[in-house]
Amino acid sequence: MTIKLIILDRDGVINRDLGTYVTCPEEFEFIDGAMLSEIRAGGGDIHQIVYCPSYDNNHPWRKPNAGMLTELLNSFNMNANETVFIGDSVRDMQAGMTVGCHLIKVNDCYGNSHIDKMTEELKKQVIFTDNLTTATAYLLQGKSIK
Repeated sequence: MTIKLIILDRDGVINRDLGTYVTCPEEFEFIDGAMLSEIRAGGGDIHQIVYCPSYDNNHPWRKPNAGMLTELLNSFNMNANETVFIGDSVRDMQAGMTVGCHLIKVNDCYGNSHIDKMTEELKKQVIFTDNLTTATAYLLQGKSIK
C-alpha cells in the first residue's frame, strides 16, 4: 500500500505541548525533528494548516469528532486508506479511526499516558512511537501499516 498523504496533529507532535493552546508565535516551540527544513529535506512539505475554530466539544472539527480529518481528505481528494494520521492523544487516534486513516501515536508530554483510555480495538490499529522522528523512520522503513 502506498501512503499518499500524512496528516500531523500540531500540539505534541510538531510543537511542544504547553498544556494550553498556543495563542501567539512566541509560544510556539518546534519539537526536534519537526522543523520545516527537516521535513523538506526528507522530501515532504506542509501544504495546508487547519485548526478547529471552536472550543465546543460538539463542534464537528473538535477531536475526537472527525470533521477536520474528513475535510482534509476531501480537500486533497484522498482516501483514508492512503493516509497516515500522526497524533499524540487518544482523541487524535479516535478521530483517525473514525475516518479510517492508518494511525501512529507519538508519546505525549507525559510519555505514553492515557493509553488505558483506548479501546482494545483502537490499540490494535495504532502504531506507537516515541516522537515524530521515530514515526518518520518507521514510515521510511517501508514496513506494513496496520
